Amino acid sequence: MKRDNVNYLLVGSFVLLMAAVLSYALYRITGHSAKGDIYTTHFANVAGIKEGTVVTYEGFEVGNVAGVAPVVRDKRTAYRITLNLRKPVSIPIDSHAIIATPGLLSVPMIEIKEGRATELLAAGSDIPGGVSVNLMESVATLATDLGKITETSLKPMLAQINKDITPAMTDLRSMLERTNRMVVRVEALFNEENVKHWGRLLQNADGASANALKLSASLASLHAEMDALVKDSRGLVSNTGVVVTSTGVDLKESLRRVDATLYQLEAAGRNINEFSRTIRENPAALINSRPPTDAAGAPQ
Repeated sequence: MKRDNVNYLLVGSFVLLMAAVLSYALYRITGHSAKGDIYTTHFANVAGIKEGTVVTYEGFEVGNVAGVAPVVRDKRTAYRITLNLRKPVSIPIDSHAIIATPGLLSVPMIEIKEGRATELLAAGSDIPGGVSVNLMESVATLATDLGKITETSLKPMLAQINKDITPAMTDLRSMLERTNRMVVRVEALFNEENVKHWGRLLQNADGASANALKLSASLASLHAEMDALVKDSRGLVSNTGVVVTSTGVDLKESLRRVDATLYQLEAAGRNINEFSRTIRENPAALINSRPPTDAAGAPQ
């Protein structure tokens, strides 16, 4: 039993030793322990930055963060970040460092932006720290600004639109109701039975128009006969004196009335023809027509 415990202890110790050796090997492979050129930079906020954080130069990995320590600069707390650049790079003196986040789920890293100067920074120099951009903080700020815009602008605007559109919707509903009532009336007016009535009415109008034309022709014939009678009566007037003269005046008055009657009948015939043609071409004219007006312009 005691021997088994010793074996277990030896196996456990061996496993722990191998784990330590593997961790050290990985640490050496990653290069975190390799010494390179040391630079420093300072930031007011180092959220997400710690020892071992990747350092890049224009996107190219050149080292890692060797340490982070708080310091006081201009009576305010800042953080000095020691950069261990294992790969040799030439850094112009007007270069600056920022805390960058390549992606939404990426960890922050130190990015050195190359300057344009020809003079280079010596190892151990301080690289000015630029304004760092925190993606999550920017998203949170954007969400806050959008919330303020919604509360101060969008909601009042939507309330005003709703206030303005309500009367318009009421008027639209009223118009649709009137249109529906008109459609019902038109459908009732032009149902199958009424269509038959309209057909008979048009036939009667055609017959009345033909009868009016026949009457006009008959009256024209009567007019011709009356003209002949007048010619014959002229001789009688010359022989019968005052009585015949009076008869001639009466005949002329009768002829004038006959002429007026013929004119009115002809006009009536034309109006009936026009009415019949209009109804055949547009039966809806009976609905849209206006009442006749008297001489003063008021509806009768």
